[in-house]
Amino acid sequence: MDLDYLVHEHRRERPFDCTFESCPKSFARKSDLVRHERIHTNERPWICEWHDCNRDFIQRSALIVHQRTHTGERPHRCEVGDCDKAFSDSSSLARHRRIHTGQRPYQCTVVTCRKT
Repeated sequence: MDLDYLVHEHRRERPFDCTFESCPKSFARKSDLVRHERIHTNERPWICEWHDCNRDFIQRSALIVHQRTHTGERPHRCEVGDCDKAFSDSSSLARHRRIHTGQRPYQCTVVTCRKT
């Protein structure tokens, strides 16, 4: 992390504005702006070269997670008790952990419903 980013983040400054019309987003880092603008341009520079897959991605991290579907790699392991589950991405592990904690972060938006 660079010092400029930390200063902007601490002050909640976002000096890098999206240049696309009617997009209000702004960012503390130029690299985040560049990645965001790929949504508007549909630029997908990261390509899976696994055999004939050729699937493309906006972010390198998404390509890495995707490649695990080909390799079967599951580096994110649950370490609760004797649970032996493993996942290809950290968000799936975080969702799984809620089974052990009983955490239910989402609640039905219908006023008369009490389900989570």
